[in-house]
Amino acid sequence: MYTGRFMKESHQDLMITAAEWEAFLDDLQQTLDKFAVPQAEQAEIKTIVAGTRADIVVQGREGAAPKKSA
Repeated sequence: MYTGRFMKESHQDLMITAAEWEAFLDDLQQTLDKFAVPQAEQAEIKTIVAGTRADIVVQGREGAAPKKSA
């Protein structure tokens, strides 16, 4: 059982944009492919991850450009 902070609380100060979320999904897909994770398990992981989007992507920044790293 997960006992950490809620997703929204953990990510709200990060100001993650929709573009950054999509980049994360691309990285996730590349990782799943690299380790040859079967499609059924990939679908399960993606469903779980998709369920967290609303708590991670900041509203009002849906179309904002990704942040530049320092």
